[in-house]
Amino acid sequence: MIVLSIHWGFSLGGVAKYAATIERVRGLIPLQLRSLCLLPQGRVVDQDSLAVLHATVLPIRTTMDFSWISRVRKVIGDEVPDCVLSHGFNGHLVSLVGCSGNKKIRRLATYHGSYHATTAGRKFVEPIYNGFTHWYMRHKATAVLCVAQYCADFLVAQGVSAEKITVVHNGIPDFSPSPAARVSIRAEWGLAPEDVVIGVASRLDPVKGLEYLLEAFARIAPDYPSAKLVLMGDGTVRPALEAQAKAAGVHKRVVFAGMRSDVPQCLTALDIFALPSLAEYHSIGLLEAMRAGLPIVATDVGGNTESVRDGQEGLIVRSADAVGLAAALGRMLSDDTLRTQLGTAARERFNSEFTEEAMLAKTAQWLQRVCGS
Repeated sequence: MIVLSIHWGFSLGGVAKYAATIERVRGLIPLQLRSLCLLPQGRVVDQDSLAVLHATVLPIRTTMDFSWISRVRKVIGDEVPDCVLSHGFNGHLVSLVGCSGNKKIRRLATYHGSYHATTAGRKFVEPIYNGFTHWYMRHKATAVLCVAQYCADFLVAQGVSAEKITVVHNGIPDFSPSPAARVSIRAEWGLAPEDVVIGVASRLDPVKGLEYLLEAFARIAPDYPSAKLVLMGDGTVRPALEAQAKAAGVHKRVVFAGMRSDVPQCLTALDIFALPSLAEYHSIGLLEAMRAGLPIVATDVGGNTESVRDGQEGLIVRSADAVGLAAALGRMLSDDTLRTQLGTAARERFNSEFTEEAMLAKTAQWLQRVCGS
């Protein structure tokens, strides 16, 4: 059985890590799984994840470079896949066009959540991208793999047959950081040993709700002089966040760490992980924090509560609520015992539910079933 996994772009984030992970199902079932990646020039690419794929890479000049159509159809003709597995709006479009006229190929799809524009100027494409995705899931995909029950319920509400949908939560590999990582990274960031560090690793995009985290931090900063905030990542709202920190008078206590290729090591430098997103589906960042044994404050959006349960592995607050977020962070900062209990429970839940091995075993079972192998 041959499965061709299709991607458009390969940007930093959870989907790239997901793609790199699922190729490992080859070791569990008799399956040839390869990837096809279309890479427009100028896009930031997750080179580390791309490097581990068995991939055919098709560089294209721009998104308007329609030469990809004939090139994709040639790859599909040469590969002769039994199934194509597409990811994201553009991946589904490539699958639709590349497989048109070939009724023997089964179209499979993964669903990681809705498209959210990264700038105000791109808001107009949201209904186009999301509308096409829902149409594709309803009418073209023979089976859909969702990364959270929240995603599955949402697609059913959009008219996708529940019989098509299977839920397999994301999983990530275990990781043992260097014992010296915490000390060296905190020193790099100019943090003192006694500082209590709140942090997040995230794209700096509007949907991540980071302005609410900054506002919450500014609210509690006077009462907790040893508290510091670290934002790992980059994106369109970074200038606005830097200006907000300065206006609130906390810029000297906020570290903008930029893009990091060593996020698992960086998490050892934190004491509390905060995820203030306005929308999430099944956050890889949240799983990485659980794996690191960090106590978590997260918003009640999407699949967050499928990972972290309120009062068990973390504290759950409403989205877009800086006051509630500040209260939860203050509770964490003032109670060392609570932080230890929640962090230990987060690590235990990761081990039992969200390992890469568990995800791969369930994905392999799904592929065997839907591909008929």
